Amino acid sequence: MKHFVNKIKHLLSEPEDGRLFEVYSVSNELLKEVCFKYVCSIIVILFSFTVLYFYENIEPLNYLTGFYTMFHLFLFFIPYRLKYESIRSLIPIYFIFISIALFPMVTLFWQIGRVTAFFWYLLLLLASGLFFTNRTTIYWCIYVLFFICMIFVVVPMVPERFTLVCTRKQLLIVNMMTILSCLYLVFFFSYYMNKIYQIRIKELVNTEPVHIQEHQVIEEGKETDKEKYDKIYQNIIRYFEKTKPYCDSEFTISQLAIVLNTNVTYISKAIKIKEGVNFNVFINTHRVNKVKNMLQDDYHNKYTMRHIYTSSGFKHQSTFNKVFKQTEGITPSEYIKKLESDKN
Repeated sequence: MKHFVNKIKHLLSEPEDGRLFEVYSVSNELLKEVCFKYVCSIIVILFSFTVLYFYENIEPLNYLTGFYTMFHLFLFFIPYRLKYESIRSLIPIYFIFISIALFPMVTLFWQIGRVTAFFWYLLLLLASGLFFTNRTTIYWCIYVLFFICMIFVVVPMVPERFTLVCTRKQLLIVNMMTILSCLYLVFFFSYYMNKIYQIRIKELVNTEPVHIQEHQVIEEGKETDKEKYDKIYQNIIRYFEKTKPYCDSEFTISQLAIVLNTNVTYISKAIKIKEGVNFNVFINTHRVNKVKNMLQDDYHNKYTMRHIYTSSGFKHQSTFNKVFKQTEGITPSEYIKKLESDKN
């Protein structure tokens, strides 16, 4: 029971999708729904501001929001067509884009003393908690804080001819629309954060931990070291075969230790004894094997190479190419040529 409570605490402290296959399968579908509904919502919000700015002839905000609306209309098809596993790698890129896109608008509004414009940056922090770990969210906080500080630095340097010319009535309407839009998005992100946490906890309650279903916890002193590490290794292999956690680029040895109710040292030693390698090599070997299986099934003729290696747990192409070459002795492109020549 103590282990189960600790596991729930750990889950709540590190809410990242894809960590356990059983627990996160539903969450991934829900996160895809979040992405799709967010894009639809932001299109409506941006379109409303665009109409207002063009109607009131507030330049250059009308052109900026018009461009952002068109950009999000293009993005509409990404969450609609792709699985969340593919969307996930694009989310940090979107966060960077939107933080940069907000900068000129927030700068123009702060130049005339409107604090409400900063609300959009605060929404980024709330949204980051939905998609990233606590540690990554802290990095995003630092990143957003940098942009906010830069606004205070840049505003005194902006020429007066770029100052927004708005009546009090126009500013009142803009402020009201900003507050209402931000309140809606706060409710939107909070609702889905709570919903995902509830699903994860519910699935944990209804699903016994893997190691309890398959094995009894190893009691120290009642078996030899060889038997102990053999059982840990068997648990690792069974878990890898059943849930494929290596497909998550963020999966760590610490998370594996929690799932198997052991510690990092025992896992490292078990892998070293049985495989003769460290955990990083061990998990990357499984990732490379998944890539090879996908290539053998002609996935490279249907999908991009990026889709193949990210689906297998690699985050960056340079890392993938390096690990693949170290494991197989040839590059991925050379391996594909070899497969094609073998078929012919």
